[in-house]
Amino acid sequence: MRALIFGHAGIRGGLENTLPAFGRALRYADGIEFDVRTTGDGKLVTHHDPGFHANGNFQRLREMSLAELRRLHPNGGIIPQVDYVFRAFPNALFNADVKEVETVDALLNAAGRYKAIERTVFSSERPEIIEGLLRECPDCRVGFSIVGYRSLSWIPRLKGLYSLHVPIDGLSYVGYGAFTTLLRAFRKRDLKIYLWNHAMDELRWVPRLLPFVDAVISDDPARLRKVFTGLGGKVLG
Repeated sequence: MRALIFGHAGIRGGLENTLPAFGRALRYADGIEFDVRTTGDGKLVTHHDPGFHANGNFQRLREMSLAELRRLHPNGGIIPQVDYVFRAFPNALFNADVKEVETVDALLNAAGRYKAIERTVFSSERPEIIEGLLRECPDCRVGFSIVGYRSLSWIPRLKGLYSLHVPIDGLSYVGYGAFTTLLRAFRKRDLKIYLWNHAMDELRWVPRLLPFVDAVISDDPARLRKVFTGLGGKVLG
């Protein structure tokens, strides 16, 4: 079975986590990855960082209303509420990257309202968020994002995981052989492997890693889809 493609924040760059990025990504991808945070008035929005720079200051989402976010953020008019994402793309797969403990209940409720639970992997790099997701929804697909060596010690302690979200950047620390050995070991635990990228050349490395992964969270789904098509079902080990 071929690996799935998810658009990383839709498409990484100036429009990431916005409706145009999601729409463009889904022309080529099976699904979209998006980040989830809460505004000061309790609205779930797709935003990676805890805030943004505007008017010479760092504006924190938790200290503003949705209306203020719309007014102050450079992309405010095209940053959607999470409810809208679930409603607007009823056939897409989702990876919701949960950034705050406080968003867990509201996010699960939103996914349930729009019948998106079975199409969504709920992931986080924070163990306490993973534990909250597993506690509130034991049947949900929950993924743990590896962001450093410290993350590895948590893997055997988080019972009930569906997937591990592994950065391609790990190659630069341990080398190709050790990296693929780790991926094999994770899969022996019956964990799905989702690759994501921070600063590597995904078009160079993803084809070589395809035998070991189930999904790729791609910075540019259009270009990666062309690579997949060029492989014609073949992978490079």
